[in-house]
Amino acid sequence: MYKRVMSIFIIFFISLTSFAEVKSEAKEKVTLYTFLIPRYVESKEKGEFIVLAKKLAELAGFDLTIEVYPAKRALQKFSEGSADGYFPALDTLNPFSVYKTSDFYIKEDFVFQMKGKNYLTHKSPKACLTSGYPYTKSVLENKKWEVIYAKSDEKCLELLSIDRAQVFVGEEYTAIAALKSLKIIDSVAYDRFRPISTQNVYFAFSENKRGKILSQKFDQALKKLVMNGFYDSLFPEKQR
Repeated sequence: MYKRVMSIFIIFFISLTSFAEVKSEAKEKVTLYTFLIPRYVESKEKGEFIVLAKKLAELAGFDLTIEVYPAKRALQKFSEGSADGYFPALDTLNPFSVYKTSDFYIKEDFVFQMKGKNYLTHKSPKACLTSGYPYTKSVLENKKWEVIYAKSDEKCLELLSIDRAQVFVGEEYTAIAALKSLKIIDSVAYDRFRPISTQNVYFAFSENKRGKILSQKFDQALKKLVMNGFYDSLFPEKQR
């Protein structure tokens, strides 16, 4: 009887110990918001920025949850404190103070025109910009054109194709995706070696003690990925 009781006690003790070990090994949860961007964020599971975020969290030892919202909604919810951070973050898109990682990407905007056309020869050229898209002052306040807005890259390119706009300013890969969708990629030209503007892209975290720690750990993980070659394999066109 004594041996039986002791056996039950030992089994119970081992079970408790195992449970405690599993519990102690549970990773700290981190929630990041993002928004859809062709190629880079196609869903909360797919896209190069998604792959990067997951790899950073893995290296930093966090259990990452990614939630996708429209850009303005993502920023609003982040400002309300419902997430630890968001990405991709840019200074032109960021209306509040945050802790930042090092830059993980350089966003380049280009001037797109119909082939054979030069907006500089137009008396009053119009540059179509995508509403809600973060542009630099060099684009918004450019004296060479009048700025007009459309709801999407596709709409801007449609206006370009019928000469309602003489210029479209956009990011290379999102614009190419729109051109392919409209089947006019062979009719539009841009100089991929001469961006009109560049912006640094980073992960942003809440400006509090937890946000500071998270930004530091994600930054350390980012530097490891740059050093071990993972970054260059993910973004070969951005090799440093």
